[in-house]
Amino acid sequence: MRETISDWLMAISGPLLLGSLFLAWSHQISTGVRARYGGTAALAGIPADPTAWQVYSGADVLLALVAGGLFAVALWGGRGRRIALALALAVAFVFVLHAMSVPPTNGVTIFDPTLTPPGYSANPVSSGTGEVLALIALALGGIGVGLAFTVD
Repeated sequence: MRETISDWLMAISGPLLLGSLFLAWSHQISTGVRARYGGTAALAGIPADPTAWQVYSGADVLLALVAGGLFAVALWGGRGRRIALALALAVAFVFVLHAMSVPPTNGVTIFDPTLTPPGYSANPVSSGTGEVLALIALALGGIGVGLAFTVD
C-alpha cells in the first residue's frame, strides 16, 4: 500500500511541477505601476507576470527534467533512480525556495520626472503562483520518494 501511495504522489507531482512552469513566477510590475504607466510606452513589451520559461534560461529546463524524472520513477521505480531523484528534488526545492525569497526579476525601474522630488517609481517585486505550486509539487514528490524508501 505504501508503494502505491508513493507512486501516486510522484506521478501527480510530476505534472504539477511541469504545469507550474507555465504559471507566473514573478510579478515584476506592481499593480500601482501598471495603473499609472500602463497606457504609456514605458511598459510596452514587458510581461507583467512572466512564467518560468520567460524568466529562466536553464533552470526551467532542469525543473522540467525533474518533473519528467518524478513521473518516470513513479512508473519504473528502482532504488538507484529514487536516490538520484531524491538528490534532484533537494536541489530543486532549495532553488525554488531561493526564487521565492529573491524574485527572479529585478522588476521594472521607471524614472518619473513628475514625482516630487523627481525619481524612480516604487515597484515592489513579488513571487508568483508558479513558485508556490512548484514548491507544493516538490514537497509531494519528496514525500513520495521518502515513502518509497520505507518499502525497501
